[in-house]
Parts: sequence; structure tokens; C-alpha cells
Amino acid sequence: VTIVSCTLRNLGNLAVRIRGGRQVLVVGCDISETGNGGIVIIGGDRQKLIPANHAAINNHIVRVGRWRRMNSPGINLAGVGNRAAHNLIHDLPHSAIWFGGNDMVIEFNEIHSVCYEANDAGAIYTGRNWTCRGNVVRNNYFHDIHGLGGRFVMGVYLDDMFSSADIYNNLFHRVLNPVI
Repeated sequence: VTIVSCTLRNLGNLAVRIRGGRQVLVVGCDISETGNGGIVIIGGDRQKLIPANHAAINNHIVRVGRWRRMNSPGINLAGVGNRAAHNLIHDLPHSAIWFGGNDMVIEFNEIHSVCYEANDAGAIYTGRNWTCRGNVVRNNYFHDIHGLGGRFVMGVYLDDMFSSADIYNNLFHRVLNPVI
């Protein structure tokens, strides 16, 4: 299944929810003005570490989270072996991308002007699970991320002793705390 070049806006909840299956793609979509988040991708078998190979690629996600201001990211990855790449995500009150699970790849995204109503948050966020391994955050461009009142917001936030993510070749410009 592939969702290609769609305009998804003024929706009450999410733009796209993928749960289960294999190799479902969301490619080149314009997503804006949703009540909650943008794209939720859940797939793969964590017990057997079988990847789903779902992906959100080359999407423009802006102004999601109109009703649920917190915990409504532009992209939420969960499970095993899913990917967010080449997306432009901006003007969100909270996080751009959340991830949890194993072998997630987050790469070549541009993220700016997010977390502007939040503190103790990250443009890319994960945490609280030591069993999540093999995740990669690379080659992303973060800029203009400061948080509410210019306080405690990160570019990449590995919260509550999250212990496994390779973070490299990212560019941070005007980001209060690049990686914690």
C-alpha cells in the first residue's frame, strides 16, 4: 500500500495511521491542520525483531496538533524497522517526530519551529524503554528550536535514560540544546 501525493488537511484526528502490515509508504503528501498528529506508523514484530519496513518519505507536515496541543507529533514511529526520511516538519506546538521500538531510521529531515508551546520536550523524542535498540538519527537539519520561554527543549531528546540510539551527522542551528 502506498499513499502518494495527497493533500490531507483540516482533519479531526490524524492524517494517516498505519498499524500492522508490511512496506506501507506515505510519500510526498502535504499534511496540515489536523486535530491531533500527522502520521502514525506502527508495525513489525518486536519479540522476533521482524521489521515492517513502513516509511514516511518526502512529506510536508505543518500545523498539526490543533486540538491536542501536546503529544501529537508530526510522525510517530513504533515497532521494528520503520523509517522517516526527507520530510519537512515545522510549526508544531510539540515534537516533530517520536519513536520507540527497534531499528528505526530517522534521516535527511528538516525540522524547525517546533516545541514552541513545550518544555521538557524534543524535536525528535524517545525514552523510557531500555529494550529499544538499533535506532539511528542521522543527517537531519534542525533549526530555530527554543521551546516555551526559551527553556529546556532539545533537538534530539533521549529521555529517562534511554540507552540506544546512534546520533550522527546532524546539523543544529539556533537550537537551545542539540542532544540530551
